[in-house]
Amino acid sequence: MRTVSKALKILDLFTEDAPVLGLAEIAALTGLDRATCHRMLKVFEEHGYVTRPLGSKKYTLGATVLRLARTREFISPATPALQAIVDALAQKTTETCHASLIAGQQIATVAVKDGTRSNRVHVGFGARISPHATATGLICLAYGNPDFVEHGLTEPLPAYTPSTTTDAKALQTLVSTFRKQGFSVADRSFDSDVIGVGVPFFGADAMAAGALATATPASRMDDATLRCTVELLIEAAFEATSALGGRIPEEFLRSTAVNRFPKSQAAG
Repeated sequence: MRTVSKALKILDLFTEDAPVLGLAEIAALTGLDRATCHRMLKVFEEHGYVTRPLGSKKYTLGATVLRLARTREFISPATPALQAIVDALAQKTTETCHASLIAGQQIATVAVKDGTRSNRVHVGFGARISPHATATGLICLAYGNPDFVEHGLTEPLPAYTPSTTTDAKALQTLVSTFRKQGFSVADRSFDSDVIGVGVPFFGADAMAAGALATATPASRMDDATLRCTVELLIEAAFEATSALGGRIPEEFLRSTAVNRFPKSQAAG
């Protein structure tokens, strides 16, 4: 199982910001030796998970990944619905907005819309990151399933900035606060110039399936902006939950003091 986990880490490296990677880069980023990386890449290449453009020694994702993505969307067409919600949210907030889904023990960004201002935050599409440092990840830890939460609260927790919470007990306290209030604030914890605000949307089990978030330059965030942002995110999260056939837990309704869904859609 450890070998499979190491191999999958290679696929996780390919993102919108890093779509093409060489062997040396992959080895450095995964911490695996080059010989091991080469063997794994060869297997991935044989099965179409990665490919090398003609005349290049670097790798990019192959057609098999596209087939799997299309199959996932056929079974559960989440991305188009979330993208439409994110597009509308970005217009209302004027800030960069994004949606993420819980993907194993990480958070994967599946929809992004840049803000309308000239000074705006860039969020990479398809990135998979640990949940403890971002607004989407933190609120998913507050409302996610027990296995995801237990893993996410376990050290070691890498520091992305000096403001990243890396102590497990401190993180647990922070997550508990976010659960009580219904939204998270990542105050310069992933990017030293950015404040993220996140609200969960829920699956059929009334647990967080993912989250919606805004990413705002820290210099532009104040109390009034935060209140307005949270209200818009809650409204959008209700819409996302409804679009995905989810159920809002009663605790979330109480925490946000907003009861806009019919009782038939609330859990408990």
